[in-house]
Order: sequence, then structure tokens, then C-alpha cells
Amino acid sequence: MSENDEYDNISEDSLLDRTIKRWTAKIKEINKKYSKPRLKMTPLVKISLLVLRLYLIMLVVILVYKFYTVVSFR
Repeated sequence: MSENDEYDNISEDSLLDRTIKRWTAKIKEINKKYSKPRLKMTPLVKISLLVLRLYLIMLVVILVYKFYTVVSFR
């Protein structure tokens, strides 16, 4: 029995599952590390960031709408 036989028995799904679980764990670790801001923000900065988030969401909605209209009318 060679070393490669061990990997031949593992299905691709289990390799994919382990990879996704590993990436998910890394993302959770990063999110936990940066969950609390290290800088103090003034109310004006918080409002500006909120406005930028809303603007980004609006742009994404417009992009999705445009994609839908282009695809649906052809």
C-alpha cells in the first residue's frame, strides 16, 4: 500500500468540504479579531461611513437591476 492510496480513497467532496471548513474557520477568526474597532470615531465619521454603505448598496441594486433588464429583454 503506497502513500497515494490513502488519498485515492478520499472523495473529492470530502476534500472540498475540508477546504471550505478551513476557509470558513479562517474568516471567522479574522472577523472575531477585527469585530471591535480600534479607533475612536466621531459621530461625523460614523454618519459618513453609513452614507457610503448606503451608496454602495444603492449602486449594487442598480447594477443588479440593469443586469436583469438587459438579460430579460433579449
